[in-house]
Amino acid sequence: MNNSFAGTGTLLRLIGRLDRIKLPMWLLGLGFLIAITPLSLRGITNAEAEAQGITPEAALAQQATLLETNGATIALQGPPNAIDTFGGRYAFEIGAFTFAIIGLMNVLLVARHTRAEEETGRTEMVRSASVGAWSSIAAVSIAAILANAFLAALTTAVFAADGLAIGPSALFGASLGLAGLVFAATALVFVQVFEYGRAATGASLAAIGLAFGIRAIGDVQGSWLSLVSPIGWAQAIDPFGDTVYWPLLVLLIAIVASFGLAIALVLRRDVGAGLIAQRPGPAEAAPSLLSPLGLAWRLQRNTLTWWAIGLAALGATYGSVISTLDDLIAENEAMLEALEQFGISPDALRDGFITFILSMIALVASGGIIQSILRPRGEENTGRAEPILSAGVSRRSWLGSHLLLSLIAAPAFMLAGGAAMGVADAAVVGSFTDFGSLLWASLTRVPALWAFAGVGSLLYGLAKRLSFGVWIAFGIVVLVFMFGEVLQLPDWFIDLSPLTHLTNTPLDAQGWVAPMVATLIGMAGIVGGLLAFSQRDLESPT
Repeated sequence: MNNSFAGTGTLLRLIGRLDRIKLPMWLLGLGFLIAITPLSLRGITNAEAEAQGITPEAALAQQATLLETNGATIALQGPPNAIDTFGGRYAFEIGAFTFAIIGLMNVLLVARHTRAEEETGRTEMVRSASVGAWSSIAAVSIAAILANAFLAALTTAVFAADGLAIGPSALFGASLGLAGLVFAATALVFVQVFEYGRAATGASLAAIGLAFGIRAIGDVQGSWLSLVSPIGWAQAIDPFGDTVYWPLLVLLIAIVASFGLAIALVLRRDVGAGLIAQRPGPAEAAPSLLSPLGLAWRLQRNTLTWWAIGLAALGATYGSVISTLDDLIAENEAMLEALEQFGISPDALRDGFITFILSMIALVASGGIIQSILRPRGEENTGRAEPILSAGVSRRSWLGSHLLLSLIAAPAFMLAGGAAMGVADAAVVGSFTDFGSLLWASLTRVPALWAFAGVGSLLYGLAKRLSFGVWIAFGIVVLVFMFGEVLQLPDWFIDLSPLTHLTNTPLDAQGWVAPMVATLIGMAGIVGGLLAFSQRDLESPT
């Protein structure tokens, strides 16, 4: 049995060497978001209390009254448990979206050091040495445990330094770390099932999206659905309110069961294979593969289709709860009075919810566009681009075909999310409400996605190693979208995000200048990327 884990320590050090940049960047970025939340929220609350001549606790209670009525915020952040206390408010601001991002970090970590290593052939070379059958999966599991333990310890230290009790602070930190490990363990199972890394990663990301969506419906409706989701389990602990401990046990059981299943499955497949056998391709290639665009579509069609399905599911999830806001407002006179006190009409609340959700769909869709834009990088990285370009296919037509698909995917993604939202709302209400306006509002955000495409195209065209920079740009947009107001970021920094300028509808009218500028940025980046790529050498596979 011991031989099955031989070399685990060496492989763990190898993971640290290979991930010496990416993983610390993930941990530092998440750590910054967690650490800055108490500092910024204290500053905002104290300033508001001083302006009104009340205590910070009273100001926090006023804010809680408004947040408890904000369906969009609850859908994104989670249940408003104990948000009239600083600890509960910190946990609420960090929110379910941060749980999902931590899950994303874990999925990418696991996929990068399991299935991706097998696809490049490095795992087979490593396994030819004195390495046990379970060593690889054990090493990446330990790496995930250490990464999530770091986030848990950091969260505990930040909250304790703010003056909160150490017990609840540690409990919230544990909920973050355990939720991340659930998704890491889930990804370990999927990499045993699927033969290719993209399929395993896609299934793992779908699990995160499903967990987030189910929790969102349950939290907005105040129903049991939240307890079907691992994110819902973690947030149900409520360490700063009416604390319960059974979700901790559920999270631990899910982690142990998934890790155990992954270890059992690893011996049931060959290196490089999956439990689901891939069907053989046709004996002859389809005529469409004779063109660069046809080949690009063949390479990207599954990825783009699943992104569209995922965004449609996200839109339908939130569309199904839009009517809940109307019912909640109509049946609660105290809430109506609170909204009037803050100058918010019920119609504005509905439009504000739709505006926020469409913007969130655009943010998620940006990830799909970036993945599509970087597909040529993957082809170059694995050495598949060189034989194609040596066979008479021009560089511009090869790269341009992939970029064209990304441009087309942007409106397709937004229409999928917006249309699903409208259909789900109509299914609940019994009739369509401003369906055409909803589709138009979805399309107004497309230039923001094109801007991402332009940035990614230009960076990849200049050099393969620079293309990672588009994810940094995406991280800035996520930071602005999630924490721009809480962190009181400067206006010039907030204006860097294209979503800042293209997220007004249907709550407010959208001018034409911002969409035009974003479109020009996208087109200029694509043209610049094509010109730069035609002049540089292909880089060696890594």
